[in-house]
Formats: sequence, C-alpha cells, structure tokens
Amino acid sequence: MAATVKISPRITAGVVRRLRLAASMQARSMSAVVNDVLDQALPSLEKIRDQLAGPEGEGGDVDGCGR
Repeated sequence: MAATVKISPRITAGVVRRLRLAASMQARSMSAVVNDVLDQALPSLEKIRDQLAGPEGEGGDVDGCGR
C-alpha cells in the first residue's frame, strides 16, 4: 500500500454533504471517496510528465496561461 499524506483543502459545505452521502452510500470512509474522485479527475503522472517534457511552448503551459 502506498504511503498517504494528509492535506487540508477548504471545500464548500455542499461538497462536504455530497462526500458524506457518497461515503455512507458506499459504506466507505470519506477519505477513500475523496481519493477515488481525485484519482479519476486528475491526469495520470505519465500525462503530466509528457506535458512537462513536451516541446518548448507546449510543456510550460500547465495552467493554460501561456506563461
């Protein structure tokens, strides 16, 4: 099992309610549900590495600002 890191993001009350309901419906912890959701939403490490290593002008535009 991979090591875990505790983070403390600020999320809205509505999102917290939805997380609690999703966790309770699946009989899982909120942290497990958050981990799964973030894993699905974020690009893979390989995709991030590819974007960062891409040709000049492509790889540096991670946030879409072109800076």
